[in-house]
Amino acid sequence: MAAKAKFVGGIQHTEDTLQRLFKTEYRTYHQLRILSQLAVGFVMAAMALTVEMSRPLQAVLLLAGCLIMVSGDLPASLRADKAVDDRKGNLPKNVCAFFANYMELSGEGSMRLEYSRFQRLIEDNEYLYLFLGRRSVCMIDKAAIEGGAPEELKDFVAEKTGLAWRRGRSFWSMNLADLRQAIRDRRTR
Repeated sequence: MAAKAKFVGGIQHTEDTLQRLFKTEYRTYHQLRILSQLAVGFVMAAMALTVEMSRPLQAVLLLAGCLIMVSGDLPASLRADKAVDDRKGNLPKNVCAFFANYMELSGEGSMRLEYSRFQRLIEDNEYLYLFLGRRSVCMIDKAAIEGGAPEELKDFVAEKTGLAWRRGRSFWSMNLADLRQAIRDRRTR
């Protein structure tokens, strides 16, 4: 007799959920890149405003610096758009079944995942993201969880993985702990 899942969750992907997924992955694993990009853009804009140069060059440098600063997760957005285009609108539905010692992921195939394989647990207001690594994540719609409330699933997964849940953040809300984690990630690559 097959074991019964303690929780079941999943998502029917849309263009919006894929955008959120790719942006969350990028913000989670590429914080130093985003910080470097911001610093380069700031230096360019500061040079345009403080160094003596021709007006056209000053305008180009200021514009380029500002564009670089505000395009933080543009690479993620472009990857999400490409994923949607590659699938020609046929977006996947994934289901995650949580058992005592493992999770089963099904949708376009099926796989059994041991909880020890997860690296990061991220959440935002509507979704849970269980990262196995860069470009490998299970996304769950909090409104689609069966077997208990989202907080109960989060507690269960945190206990099984030994990981703490973190809030998905933009660069602007990044704190010192996030920066330290980004530096540790860089060293382990």
